[in-house]
Amino acid sequence: MFRLKVATGLLCVLSFMPAAAGAAEKITYNMAWLPQGSVGGTIVAKAKGFFAEEGLDVELTRGYGGQRTVNEVDQGVFDVGYGDPPSVILNNANGGRTVLIGAINARWPAGLCYVEDGKRHPKTPADLKGMTVAGGAGSPVQNIVPAWLKMNGLPPDSIKLLRMEPAVINGALIEGRVDLAECWEGANMPLLDFTAAQANKKVNHILYRDFGLHIYGNGFVTSQKMMKERPEALRKFLRASYRGYRYMAANIDDSVNAIAGLYPTLNKGVLAGQIKQTADLLSDPEHPGKDMGFLRDDRMASTFKFTTEAFGVGEKLDVKQLYTNEFLK
Repeated sequence: MFRLKVATGLLCVLSFMPAAAGAAEKITYNMAWLPQGSVGGTIVAKAKGFFAEEGLDVELTRGYGGQRTVNEVDQGVFDVGYGDPPSVILNNANGGRTVLIGAINARWPAGLCYVEDGKRHPKTPADLKGMTVAGGAGSPVQNIVPAWLKMNGLPPDSIKLLRMEPAVINGALIEGRVDLAECWEGANMPLLDFTAAQANKKVNHILYRDFGLHIYGNGFVTSQKMMKERPEALRKFLRASYRGYRYMAANIDDSVNAIAGLYPTLNKGVLAGQIKQTADLLSDPEHPGKDMGFLRDDRMASTFKFTTEAFGVGEKLDVKQLYTNEFLK
């Protein structure tokens, strides 16, 4: 009898307890490289609890380059990745089914960096003739530079392209082993500035977009499978991520501390420089009224045209299948 009363009492207590909150939905995100300002919006979203407010548990993972990241998203290794349009186009040209679902860099965030040493003061693509440029073995620079030179009326082989491990490119430039290095705003460009300053040197750059390259840079990439099976999770992820990017752009110092709180080995000065550069790329100056992340048909068309010509692939692809604004709504 005593046991029955105890059991009955427990049932009554449990019946009045609130139901346990549902478990957060897991999303895996590949940052394409190390944690840095270019992917800072998603890191801020995690640090500030923006993902949690959407009911998401987002796992941030370092990556090993844009092309590998996009391919891993296509294979289902990650739900979403930080990827660039050329990588999405190449993936689809080879039978993949990845889709760009939101822009981060409304403009191509790259250029060629050089050390100002009294000898080199290139101001235009023509001034680069005869120089050597270090680029990652799997970097799009290997195809983009020749096509960009041709766009500017120069022979594609005007400069010599070297394939190097990404980890040694900055050092090769600072030490004078190459004339130029591929550099990316929000990524290695502020790091190059920092490294050069330590060696009492100064780095400058030429941006591709200042000489005709008007294409989209990196954004959020997912698979068609993810789009079909978990559309609401993608909407929540993008909503929280862009909230993180907006917060980061408006609160640089606090965002530096938030990101460094999750990744304490990061140099805060370099991180601040990366964030400032990324913040400048988030908006589209030609269409300032559009929401952050919106992908324009005309710019995607020019991105597709340049990429297919530069890489010699994808002519039979339908550009409209490579991107969507559906999950920004």
